[in-house]
Amino acid sequence: MLKNILAAERLKLKRSKMWVLYVLAPLISVILAYTNFHNNYNLFVQPGDNEWIEAWTQVAVFMGSFVLPILVGIYAAFVCRGEHIGGWKQLLALPVLRSRVFFAKSVMVAVMVAATMGILFILFMMVGFLNGLKGGLPFFAILGYVVQGSIASLPLIVLQLIVSIRFKTFGIPLAVSIGFTLPSILAANTPLGQIYPWALPMLGMSPPDESPIASYPLFYGVLIVLLILFTVLGVRNFSRRDMV
Repeated sequence: MLKNILAAERLKLKRSKMWVLYVLAPLISVILAYTNFHNNYNLFVQPGDNEWIEAWTQVAVFMGSFVLPILVGIYAAFVCRGEHIGGWKQLLALPVLRSRVFFAKSVMVAVMVAATMGILFILFMMVGFLNGLKGGLPFFAILGYVVQGSIASLPLIVLQLIVSIRFKTFGIPLAVSIGFTLPSILAANTPLGQIYPWALPMLGMSPPDESPIASYPLFYGVLIVLLILFTVLGVRNFSRRDMV
């Protein structure tokens, strides 16, 4: 039954225009990042620095701090939009556990984030080659930051899904996403950043020498704890809530 729910969620994505965000959001982030990188080249690049890594730090700032957390809110609200319009009872009348419905929607948002991050990776390399960045391309290092940023988004995905299930209107989850995203870059530079869900994507995307992460085992430990905590709370709330 879980497989059928995932198939239904994929079908909804095919019929949507969300692919525009997959491309547009990373494109804007990459353009802003490279513009800031070139305008402040002497500040970012010191002798011995790899220009690819230094350019990526700006992508982490723009995409990780602002664009990606807001996108998570949009994606989470979108996967619940059909049920809010047509009624949850139509879906929940099926012989399926609510926990599986919650899990399926979490997986779909994670897939949407992964697709967005994959396009970001491709656009970053394309624009970097067009700009003639010096130094060898650290392909696997950049890919690692992309994957790590995606993983760091998982607790936020579940948290925003809880909000999106709770409120019928698209605007409230989006307002929550924007409101808590704005202070994320400030929170990221404090000890609070490693437990602040909206700051986690940027921390995950940042190279080690640019990141305030003091311990990666601790970082991943916190990610796992937050993911489990939010998932348990989300499933419990969804299972007990009267959906109309």
